[in-house]
Amino acid sequence: MQEPTSHLSLLHPPVNHWIEAFNAHDAVTIVSLYSEDAELFDSGMKHPRRGRDEIEHWFRQRFSSIPSITYTPSGPVLMEERQAIVTWTTTGRIPRLLGLTWLSRPFQVDGVSVFLLRNGLIYKQHGYYDHLSALEQILPPLQWIFPFRL
Repeated sequence: MQEPTSHLSLLHPPVNHWIEAFNAHDAVTIVSLYSEDAELFDSGMKHPRRGRDEIEHWFRQRFSSIPSITYTPSGPVLMEERQAIVTWTTTGRIPRLLGLTWLSRPFQVDGVSVFLLRNGLIYKQHGYYDHLSALEQILPPLQWIFPFRL
């Protein structure tokens, strides 16, 4: 079985650097990998983040609210000249819930990210994952509200 980190060697440099910067929680480096007019969107967002300022704010907020979050390529990588599609697993632990550290909950979610590249920069990134599954891991009572999910 191939180690997940070996997938990094297959990726375009901006995508590889994005993964390294994400895992280092380096928002400044992440933002430098996006074009000025870039768009970031994933299934957990209400609306896309557009432009470097919104994208930087998103990552700073994400890293401060979930300081243990990591992103690991976990399977096949599809590469073309101007796009990369990466399957991944993200893990982390919500540091506290309702201000109570004993309510801290771990989570693990699998997903896929599509990176579109232009002039060596990411101009569009969309991520897809089961957002409800992540919420159920963090807030187990949601499983009782939505018990009949397949």
